[in-house]
Amino acid sequence: MSLTVSAKSGDFQQVPVGQTKAISFKIVDVGTRMEQFQSEPEKPRRSLFMFWECPDHLMDDDRPMTIFKQYSHTLNENSNLFKDLKAWRGRAFTAEELDGFDLLTVLGVSCEIEVVKSKAENSTRTFVDGVYKPDGGAKKTETVNVVQAFDLEEYCNEFNGSSNEKSKEMCDVYEDLPAFMQDMITESFEVKAAVEKGGNEPQPNGGLGALATEEKATEDLVDDDIPF
Repeated sequence: MSLTVSAKSGDFQQVPVGQTKAISFKIVDVGTRMEQFQSEPEKPRRSLFMFWECPDHLMDDDRPMTIFKQYSHTLNENSNLFKDLKAWRGRAFTAEELDGFDLLTVLGVSCEIEVVKSKAENSTRTFVDGVYKPDGGAKKTETVNVVQAFDLEEYCNEFNGSSNEKSKEMCDVYEDLPAFMQDMITESFEVKAAVEKGGNEPQPNGGLGALATEEKATEDLVDDDIPF
């Protein structure tokens, strides 16, 4: 998987402002598209989203509230992903890790997140401003939400002529993503290239992903002082 990130729009409740306990449960690779930052010219940017559940803040149905943050797909020392992972781990990256860090190791790991209110006028949304090492250290922790990752490369196999069990599983993961993330994935350079190669257009709700029937078992949790 190249990342070496279910929150449906209808029932979303905002995590309150402040620092709170959190556990990562999903990573979604939404691929590459042209993006513009402030007055800079457009350039290709590959992005991913990380999701957390917050056990101290429950929704009306007693499930933990969830929140996500968008990152650039890079461990450049100036990137938010680099800064947040370093603070979460409580230690620096080695040169070997920077050559190829397996982001999936953060799934199911505890942390503290700093939640702040959006500065946009009339906005009531909150977002993750920082991620930190929790008291006692980051540990593998059981989650209420299913721990999973959306692997864009595997998803593309469903459309480039290399359909397989894993690609169908990714179609199911795709179906549970927020609509705007689905749009980002569908419009990514990677998916467009896969469609051009294989001639298989992504199908809306209940399409190719419905063919997947086998669920993957959750791996046993391992208690580790620094699990990633």
